[in-house]
Amino acid sequence: MMASSQILQVVQGGKAADLLRQLLPDEEVLAFEEDFSHGPLADADTIDPQLRMAWWNRIWWAHSWWPDIDQQFQLAWWQCRKRLFRALSEQQPLCVWLGNTVHDQLMLAMLAANAHPDQPLAVLDVAGQVASSHHGVYAVAMCSAAELQPLITRPRTLLASERVQLIAMWRHWQQHANGWRGQIDGQLHVYPADHFDARLLALSRQQGEQPAARLVGMLMGQSTVELVSDSYLFWRLATLAEAGLLLLKPQPDGPPLVSPL
Repeated sequence: MMASSQILQVVQGGKAADLLRQLLPDEEVLAFEEDFSHGPLADADTIDPQLRMAWWNRIWWAHSWWPDIDQQFQLAWWQCRKRLFRALSEQQPLCVWLGNTVHDQLMLAMLAANAHPDQPLAVLDVAGQVASSHHGVYAVAMCSAAELQPLITRPRTLLASERVQLIAMWRHWQQHANGWRGQIDGQLHVYPADHFDARLLALSRQQGEQPAARLVGMLMGQSTVELVSDSYLFWRLATLAEAGLLLLKPQPDGPPLVSPL
């Protein structure tokens, strides 16, 4: 099928997409509603990814104070997938905005693996080009519009050799992805899903009873912790509570209190 001449701008998450819509009002921006830093990837690029969705449901169902979050996520997730699959089938030119996070690397790898070899694929990498970062980790959503403005004219078309490497990377992680994926010196490594549990327990014992959001925020802010979403850590707290390792006290207006045992 012939490629559309209109470039589709792709970036992770709604916040980053809103930034790009401010800067590129005449362009279509697609919020990539995913986080490839955790969970199985074997069917993550298929039409009916049951393994992937089961993983997400496990996370969202732990958010008892937000009972419809799974439905909200699934709606955004499916809308994204439908638009992305259409762009791939039409060989529409893509410009992928990314940082150096695990998710962004795997998002680009997935797109390279599923795009037609003749489909134009460009990247706009913010890593090292903006001031905003989290202990050396860059993501578009961390940036301000002013930081992103000068980068608009700097997309780089991926070389054929780069696309080959990205395809191999995606195929590898489809077979080897399990729990959590982090980076050491820029290289991806896989860890069990409970990768953060010991640190959550230690922080809980050190701080005493705390709101879950505060405890999670404290862990996310530590310089030794890679970029991780609060939703993932809320799920891990729920899992620790189910195992009898800490206590979650429900609150009427949001996340629970965490009490060490």
